[in-house]
Amino acid sequence: MILSRALAKARIARAERPSWLAAWAPVGFDAACLVFAFAVLYRPFQTIAETFNFPVWATAVALLAIGFIPIQAVLIFSSLWAAKSRFTDDKPDG
Repeated sequence: MILSRALAKARIARAERPSWLAAWAPVGFDAACLVFAFAVLYRPFQTIAETFNFPVWATAVALLAIGFIPIQAVLIFSSLWAAKSRFTDDKPDG
């Protein structure tokens, strides 16, 4: 999210409209980083959940709170910055 925001702000300041790939590649990079982080952190979480014998509902709520919601927030904000960097204020003739 930091990379896509920084790139988008710099492009907006330069009044540069990037291509679709150039705007959305940082979002893909953010998604790949999140998948990697979740893959690395899932096993320790699973070990803790099994050690403390969490009930299924508590494990689901914890995964929702520490996994799904932050991942969605990062991807939404990255997507917003990508879309904002491609936005033009030009009115079409006609």
